[in-house]
Amino acid sequence: MLSFYPGPSKVHPEALGYIQEAFEQGIVSMNHRSPQFEALLEATFQELHAKWNIPADYTIYFVSSATEAWEIVTQSLDRKKSTHLYNGAFGKKWAHYAKATAESFEFTLDQSLAELGQQLGPISGDTLCLVQSETSNGSGQQIRRADFQLGEDAIIAVDATSSMGGIELPWNEADVWLASVQKCIGIPAGMGLMICSPKALARAKEVGRATHYNDVLFLEENRRHFQTQMTPNVLGIYLVYRLTQQLPSLSETHRATLAKMKIWTDFWDQQRDFTYLIEREDLRLPTVLALKGPAEKIQALHARCQANGIELGKGYGEWKKTTFRIANFPAHTIEDIETLIKHLTNDL
Repeated sequence: MLSFYPGPSKVHPEALGYIQEAFEQGIVSMNHRSPQFEALLEATFQELHAKWNIPADYTIYFVSSATEAWEIVTQSLDRKKSTHLYNGAFGKKWAHYAKATAESFEFTLDQSLAELGQQLGPISGDTLCLVQSETSNGSGQQIRRADFQLGEDAIIAVDATSSMGGIELPWNEADVWLASVQKCIGIPAGMGLMICSPKALARAKEVGRATHYNDVLFLEENRRHFQTQMTPNVLGIYLVYRLTQQLPSLSETHRATLAKMKIWTDFWDQQRDFTYLIEREDLRLPTVLALKGPAEKIQALHARCQANGIELGKGYGEWKKTTFRIANFPAHTIEDIETLIKHLTNDL
């Protein structure tokens, strides 16, 4: 099955060889308190910093998922109140999980965060929670501190689940970046990443709760020794390490992602039965394309693709029946895209 589902999605083909390698070399049986694991974790951090151009003073943590990272932000970093801005289902869920200490504002699909920030004026929350890549509707946002009127010591946390590893991200414009691995990173589901600024760590120390097992303070205490606070997904970490070694720099991957999305938009611009859910081109996510159309035609597309061993992404939430989604992740090749277009053309 060739999966264009926006996560879990197609895994990098090279991952199979690395899984076999991990088995043969005993990686999958590695003790996570051993010198061998510490060396692996240190090497993985180095590869990610180098290939993704992550600032040297930002720290990387492996957690179970982006969803867990939402909770870590709330438990470890919110001082009194967080402010959540969202235009889709996943941003709304994040706000719901933090509702005891959160205020939230929903905005429309044709609105940018910059425009929303101007509309809102001063933001009272000490932690601003944003979604850079809203998987449910394929919207993507630019993240800039200057777009918001924040308190001087406020921090910004960003969900980049459907873009991290596929496009360049402005690391210095936020203090926490979070994602899961089953999308652009291109390995099997079961792990997430948090990338934190010095300001985020300072906030964790100031709040000083340390009442949860995955508190940022515990994450950092273990990271300093190249360990994890829990028994980690060692295989997942190894796959991230080996794939990051093998793949080009994130800047090169970014260019390839945009080039592949141009193939898609050139194709869909010529179709009459389907239109873009996100009408503003500057607000479309380069890694997840959402299209809307008649429910019966969407069902026919899914059926044709399934019959040919291809899986499209279904609509999500309020757009479940009237949209479908196509992942444009690094693991998807131009040949994959041409294969899907061939089958779509036969049905349109």
